[in-house]
Amino acid sequence: MNPPRPARAQGHPGATPEPTLRARVFLTLGNRVVVANHRGQPWFFLLGEHVAPGEGVEQVLHRVLRRTAGFEVRALDFVGGMERHGTGRGTGHEIDVLFAGAVPRYAEFGSRVNEVDLVTVERSDLHRVEFRPAYVGDVISSWLADRVPRWYTDGGSTRPPTVATS
Repeated sequence: MNPPRPARAQGHPGATPEPTLRARVFLTLGNRVVVANHRGQPWFFLLGEHVAPGEGVEQVLHRVLRRTAGFEVRALDFVGGMERHGTGRGTGHEIDVLFAGAVPRYAEFGSRVNEVDLVTVERSDLHRVEFRPAYVGDVISSWLADRVPRWYTDGGSTRPPTVATS
């Protein structure tokens, strides 16, 4: 006999909500990091958006950057992921896939969205910035230090295992 599987359909009593998948990106501009802020709020976040079924993560990020910043980046580097449970925003499980890119030399820097500001922060000052979720600054700092992707959860981070070659 097979063990029972959790209910997946939303709206039914006891249903397990589907995970929410988002693509997020931070940008670098020389020695500075570009992050976003909802105008008037004291905290900062990474640009990003929900990934719809059948949509590519990089496709989402290019669209977000075109709409918010007015430019595209040529290459996106995989930074890792963040996984959170019980966020209280209507879903029980959120997964963010994180990427980094560089602001193109030709780009005019600034937000194209009225309620969102794009700001730059010195890499050395990331620990002083209030991020949502709180450990985003650590995610950025760790990746910039060694360019090793990590998976972050409510309980901390993990690095991929080192593979020995002979």
